[in-house]
Amino acid sequence: MVAIAFVLSFIPLFKMPWGGTVTCFSTLPILLLSFRHGGRWGVFGAAVYGCLQALQGMDSVVAAQTLGAMVLCVLLDYFIAYACLGFAGPIAGRFSKPTLGLVAAITLTGLMRLGCSFLSGILIWGAYAPQGMPVWLYSLAYNAGWCLPDVGIVLVAAVLLSRVPIFHLLPESRTKPA
Repeated sequence: MVAIAFVLSFIPLFKMPWGGTVTCFSTLPILLLSFRHGGRWGVFGAAVYGCLQALQGMDSVVAAQTLGAMVLCVLLDYFIAYACLGFAGPIAGRFSKPTLGLVAAITLTGLMRLGCSFLSGILIWGAYAPQGMPVWLYSLAYNAGWCLPDVGIVLVAAVLLSRVPIFHLLPESRTKPA
């Protein structure tokens, strides 16, 4: 799943000028890993994927300029942000209706990822904020500009896949009513 996600990450639909890309649902395989195998495997796979993404986005990491900022960039923008996707399985498992669990899990993990990028934008990338604009507002607007469409694409793809009778996103034990 990590390999499939990594290949899909090379299909950008839109790139922001200072980093952040809307891809062809590249995070969906990571979410599927978590849905099918639980939080431990999900977080592990997502963290590995985050490390690969850091290597792919090394130009953004180097742009952080200081060693401390580079480390913070790798942690917030890549490692922790993607590791959050691994919690999708446990989140979805809390719902009795599979589609609701799917939507909630993808939305919440997407918002966690946005939160990491938002924090990174404040701590590292605040210098890019237009003069007179609060750094927090700039970070929120910039990061929401790529993260929310990316989450939306994954959400639509996951819901459509969940409608295919032979394709089960969640393990059978989670899709049967309690």
